[in-house]
Amino acid sequence: MKSLAQAKMRLADVLDRHERSELALAMLVDVITACNESGCFDLVSVISDDSEVFWQARELGAKPIAEPATLSGLNDGLTFGQRYIGRRVAASELVIFPADIPLVRADDVRAVVEALGVDGVPRAVLVRSRDNGTNALALRPPEAIAMHYGRDSADAHRAAAVAAGVAVVEIVNERLSFDVDAPEDLEEMRGMALGAATAAWVDVVRSS
Repeated sequence: MKSLAQAKMRLADVLDRHERSELALAMLVDVITACNESGCFDLVSVISDDSEVFWQARELGAKPIAEPATLSGLNDGLTFGQRYIGRRVAASELVIFPADIPLVRADDVRAVVEALGVDGVPRAVLVRSRDNGTNALALRPPEAIAMHYGRDSADAHRAAAVAAGVAVVEIVNERLSFDVDAPEDLEEMRGMALGAATAAWVDVVRSS
């Protein structure tokens, strides 16, 4: 997760800095909560360089992973986390969710994890965002492919898996495919079944 000072800058025309920070934290809470409630994970982690994000992660029982200041960009940060989980934690599987999917539920998380299967075969599970980004990526082993987040990252991750000889499973999930990047997303989510923290943020904004 980006530092809160840089969170959701594409919403700067409709939300001030405090509102954007609070929205980003609310969505993060809902993602961590869904991961916790899924019962799928030995460890839930948040990669960031923001102390307030770390505090929130700890409050929910997640492990903060401090992104080194020498890194630049989302892919560098995620690669650091990928290696940390794969090597220092010695995990056999890794599941990555962005922090801005406010509709996510525990059942959605379980669906992604279950698609990895239990056969031990190297596999990548992918959920596309509505603009062809990657809103869920599950990998076995954790370093099965490199990180390719950015424009059309879903295609890039699929291609990387195919090139590496890793089986690919794609899941279509409307809740996971929705993220909040642009003002139109903000307007659309007001009529949706949001996670509790994000719904509370919407109520506060509406009443202000």
